[in-house]
Amino acid sequence: MDRKTIAASAVLIGLCLPVSAHAEVLTVEGLTPANEPAFVLVDTLAIDRFGGSDGQNLAFELEDRLSNVTVFNQPYFDVIGGRSAIEPDATLSGNVTAGIDQYETTANRNRCVQRDEKDKCTKRKDIKVDCLRRVVDFRAQVRAVRFADGRNIYAESFPKKDEQTICFGDDQEFSASEGVIRKMVADTAREIRSDLAPREYRREIRVLESRKGMSKVEGKFFKAAVKMTKRDETEACRMWDEAGTNGQVHVSLAFNRGLCAERNGDLQGALSYYGEAQSLAPKKFEVKEAIKRVTRHQQALDDWETRQPVSSDRKDRK
Repeated sequence: MDRKTIAASAVLIGLCLPVSAHAEVLTVEGLTPANEPAFVLVDTLAIDRFGGSDGQNLAFELEDRLSNVTVFNQPYFDVIGGRSAIEPDATLSGNVTAGIDQYETTANRNRCVQRDEKDKCTKRKDIKVDCLRRVVDFRAQVRAVRFADGRNIYAESFPKKDEQTICFGDDQEFSASEGVIRKMVADTAREIRSDLAPREYRREIRVLESRKGMSKVEGKFFKAAVKMTKRDETEACRMWDEAGTNGQVHVSLAFNRGLCAERNGDLQGALSYYGEAQSLAPKKFEVKEAIKRVTRHQQALDDWETRQPVSSDRKDRK
């Protein structure tokens, strides 16, 4: 699937989705790149041995998550478990340990120190009370080895800690340690998934509404376009394009036209308009974030195009 087809499909999907009616926003769709560039060329991924007390749980979680990664409705990885006749592009392995420690301590708590004859509290005070603290320490060490040359292409450590203190008189209990560790495993798998594969998104981005510096006529027309976003995003964009074609120059107009271009999948056009907005307001946060978002989207599409010969090889093998 080439970039033009991808952009056209994204725009068609976006236009068919309902428009938010509660704020002046435009809906954009895009792709964030994987955090680890080396995985752009990894198609077949083997889940190898994960040692430690919770290694097997993380291996299962990773196999489920990575098997379900799709980009543009296509499976991103061909995930295989353990030994296989197919030689993988890379092998994922690691070690996971979780320890639980409890010890006595003290802490300040607000307690009732005086009651009346009806046992109603009449005086409260912060006092030190005896407590029990539980600490759950979790650490996952994960690495990926490229099969072709045996080189490490990914190595990360995922330390996590959960602390809970229960004091005498508290109306609560420790959370189940199994549930705490299970969440740590799931969180780690989610972080690894973000490291290894891109992610599609659909976001509602608020348009800029400031009309400071516009003439009365320009401001009235611009405001009407802003209100139009609640009913018809396409018409709002047409109105802003009309204002720009008529020679109007303003940071809000440039930003909103950039947002329209981004909505339509025209990333180069979006960057051009956002660049104009930045030249008018160099420190504006929304503009900086928009440029970063589109640049990352562009990088993700470049990675996707680079990856296509790899995916074609997978189809040929089958």
